[in-house]
Amino acid sequence: MSRLNDQVERFNRRVMGFHTRCIRIEREFIRRRLKITDVELVYCSGFLSIYSQWEALLEEILYEVVCGNTSKRPGNYRHAIFRSRRHFEKVLLFPEKAYLSIHDLKRAESLAALFVNNGRPISAVTQRNRTLLEQATRIRNAIAHDSSVAKKKFREGVPGVSALPRPKRTPGAFLRHEFRQQPSQRRCEVYFTAFRNAATEIARAW
Repeated sequence: MSRLNDQVERFNRRVMGFHTRCIRIEREFIRRRLKITDVELVYCSGFLSIYSQWEALLEEILYEVVCGNTSKRPGNYRHAIFRSRRHFEKVLLFPEKAYLSIHDLKRAESLAALFVNNGRPISAVTQRNRTLLEQATRIRNAIAHDSSVAKKKFREGVPGVSALPRPKRTPGAFLRHEFRQQPSQRRCEVYFTAFRNAATEIARAW
């Protein structure tokens, strides 16, 4: 298994691990050992953690496709060859960046397109997953920044938020909202599935 596949597998296990924790948290809530505010806080903090790991994964994918093993798939060729990851990192941080900021899929794809044909394999993510990941970014920003602008983009740009009672139009309440009963699925699961599917699409395309 390639390094890229290893990274994706690790990420997907972490996503599933948090999903399991959410199930345990809901059980504790049913037993009245936790308040609703505690439960919603867990959903928010967990979502932030998964999103930050997604950002880290996108960065690792970029390094791997540019500096790692060459893809055997037709059309996946590099525009430039770097002696090492460290050399490539210096190019990305030029002239005086303290760190590389890859905050979403679009940014990762635009960077990849500079060095790999058509931004492969990041460009392989399907439109459905792209749409869900864009929504996930709005959710992440509403949690992390807690500003009026971020909250407005969350309420107006994420489908389903406006359908909730006004006091429940918050990231925590939205993520734990059960929008489908057969089969049972909470909003957070929709985004967790999109994260995992997108990561798998990228790995398979390289």
